[in-house]
Amino acid sequence: MIFKKALSRYFAAAITILTMVGCQDKVPDSILSPVAQTVADTIYYSGKIYTVNSAQPWVEAVAIKDGRFVAVGSNKQVMELVTSDTTLVDLNGAMMMPGLHDAHFHTGHAVKRELDCTPRQFAPSGLEQVLIDCSHQRMEGYPWLVINGLEMWGDPVDKKLLDKIFSNIPVLINDVSLHNVLVNSKALELAGIDRNTPDPKGGKIIRDSITGELTGVLAEYSAIKLVKGVIPPYPSHKLEKSILESFKKLLSRGITSYQDAGTDEAQWSLINDIDSKGIPMPYITAHFRYGEGRGLESILSQREQYRTPHVAPDGVKVYLDGIPVLPAFTHVPLDENGKVIEDNLLVSRDQLAEKLVEWDKAGLKVKMHASGEGAVRVALEAIEATRKVNGDSGIRHETAHTSDVSPDDFTRFAELNAVAEISPYFWHLNSIVGQTGYQFATFHKGGALMTIGSDYPVVESFNPFPPLQGVLTREGESISRGEAIKMLTLNSAESIGRQADFGSIEVGKVANMVVLDRNLLEIPSEEVGQTQVLKTILDGNMVFERL
Repeated sequence: MIFKKALSRYFAAAITILTMVGCQDKVPDSILSPVAQTVADTIYYSGKIYTVNSAQPWVEAVAIKDGRFVAVGSNKQVMELVTSDTTLVDLNGAMMMPGLHDAHFHTGHAVKRELDCTPRQFAPSGLEQVLIDCSHQRMEGYPWLVINGLEMWGDPVDKKLLDKIFSNIPVLINDVSLHNVLVNSKALELAGIDRNTPDPKGGKIIRDSITGELTGVLAEYSAIKLVKGVIPPYPSHKLEKSILESFKKLLSRGITSYQDAGTDEAQWSLINDIDSKGIPMPYITAHFRYGEGRGLESILSQREQYRTPHVAPDGVKVYLDGIPVLPAFTHVPLDENGKVIEDNLLVSRDQLAEKLVEWDKAGLKVKMHASGEGAVRVALEAIEATRKVNGDSGIRHETAHTSDVSPDDFTRFAELNAVAEISPYFWHLNSIVGQTGYQFATFHKGGALMTIGSDYPVVESFNPFPPLQGVLTREGESISRGEAIKMLTLNSAESIGRQADFGSIEVGKVANMVVLDRNLLEIPSEEVGQTQVLKTILDGNMVFERL
């Protein structure tokens, strides 16, 4: 319940509150900012507020001024900052905690997903019905049909059915992983791909093993972009509407910050405009993709062009390998002797080390996609080489997904001040990937800083609570609730170098918070995934409330 009172009426209410709470332990003087002990824009009180601050893990109330916390403590202490203009929010005993962070989100893919034809994930056996359904959902006036969600790891797929139904309309179907696509002959024609086209470096144009004819399947980014490079952009007004919808959905899940793991620059002018208008949006740490003809100077120039109050374009995304899933195994494993099998390595070890040194000196955080044990090893070697040349810059470079790691490498993350970004959102794919992965307890024992990334829209939802439950219930590899929650909050803030602003509820930090329908520290682990966000507070303002 939110209400404003005249000053005289407020004190009567405050006296009632203080009578209810009784005597409180004295809150340390350090809890209150000397600058801000006089006023508060908003006060949240009578809650079970989990701060993720080990020095003061639980409090009853917080006060906010100009979007930052100015007091954190008991009802009695915080109520001293009220004025006639203060907004009071009674939490009625609900759990509040810091805003959540998604360490691996694809804004570009998420936005386009809303404009493409996107049924639920479907097997090849359901392809014909999907094609029929999507034929009625094409964007008016748009020449291509783009579909999402095909599961390619089962029965083989080819373009015959697409050609039968769509002979004159170019069609592209993204598989679930976004590492493979299926296209029809018209799309191949427009892209200039025929049976004599060689495989691009790091990609594969899949051919029939007997006839050599193109199947229409393209594996990995360098092959996929041959077709995607000729797909016209969506209208700006539709993109902007979809961006706004994505931001609303993120905030409704309590996600107040995220890492864009491969920036789609075509949309950043729209995002800049959204931020300039003061429209609520999560804080974004953007990673530019390496390998698209960008040199360091280009990246540095672009990052200043795209910087806004809510966007920090200070990262680089590098794909070291692909994925350990059909139709083409493109990951980089280790052999039986622990040696890296480099056949699918997308960036040479020497080149990666050289670039990482360069990026680290320039203040850029590097996120390295690494599906196989070998790719993780190569990433750690590059970080080690960078530390030797540059010293410890304080930038926490990271491996993305980190689902398959050699026992010899777990402790190296802490030794190198590196981050293990892990994607437990993939639990529904356990029969396909991650059979031995997600070793949270082993990482924790080795001192690694762990974060959680969804990789949305590779998965169907970026709801953070089901994967949080997965961290707590992973047989033999679960960790404590406090440590698991830190993966979504304080660990993530440390990973992106924003621990002074985010990750915990402390005086001086940005007032990003969520209010939940249950206490994550008290309910059974098996119920954590059912958690609902009741309110999301961004920059001290309520930007979502479940009705």
